[in-house]
Amino acid sequence: MRSLKLPFNYVQVILIFSIFLVSCSSASEEAIIDEGCNKKCRSQYELNEETCSCEEIVVVCTKVCETGYTLNENTCECEEDAPPFVPTVITVETETATLVEDWKLKTDISDYSGNGYIVWEGPAQFWKGAANIGKAGKLTYKVNITVPGTYLFQWKSYIAKVDPNGPTSEHNDSWLKFPDADNFYGISYKDGSVVYPAGSGKSPIPKGESGNGFFKIYMNTGGAWSWISSTSDNDAHRVFGTFSEAKEYTIEIAARSNYHAIDSFKLTLQKPE
Repeated sequence: MRSLKLPFNYVQVILIFSIFLVSCSSASEEAIIDEGCNKKCRSQYELNEETCSCEEIVVVCTKVCETGYTLNENTCECEEDAPPFVPTVITVETETATLVEDWKLKTDISDYSGNGYIVWEGPAQFWKGAANIGKAGKLTYKVNITVPGTYLFQWKSYIAKVDPNGPTSEHNDSWLKFPDADNFYGISYKDGSVVYPAGSGKSPIPKGESGNGFFKIYMNTGGAWSWISSTSDNDAHRVFGTFSEAKEYTIEIAARSNYHAIDSFKLTLQKPE
């Protein structure tokens, strides 16, 4: 077969055109590479030129704050610490009330404070029906609350007569009421559940007796003064009162068990949550 011979000029044209295409392709690629990333990032971000993306600037703050100041890592500033919580404690001697009926001032048991302690020597005032709760031997105390808040109530008491059949469960309780507090309630040591005295219009009420807004407050310590002050039988709850204003409030103690001695009581302000 006879080979086909193309004219010289035609071959030249094809070769030049091919070189042109390769040259254009290379130039185009170079143009893209040279163009780079022109993206602009907003404040607190910087451009990663390899990925052409904006990445958050991570600032590591190594500032050390002096005592009484804490580092705010967001602003890298030392901020003054809040002053430590110092609870207000209000203590009242029980003999400062006008003693009525069969409440007696005594000094026989040692380690009392003030001028002595009080003991109910009349008949026991339990299991007489809710309507009679707090009616016998009611003592009234006025307490000046200067710092509003929630206060834990405790009294210092003693079993002044030992019952052989119940040495730590008899002569161990009295009635308590906060008639004008904004809230008066008990919180369980065990699970944090809340109770309110019967007659307060709130529920649930504690196990055992309560009524007319009075809690039964008891302890189970023999032969020693105790600050344990619990309500709700067989499910001890600590007792609290909330006072929303700085003013004078009333606390009432009434007779329940005879020979339950009470030396003093205190209210301790709780740290706000």
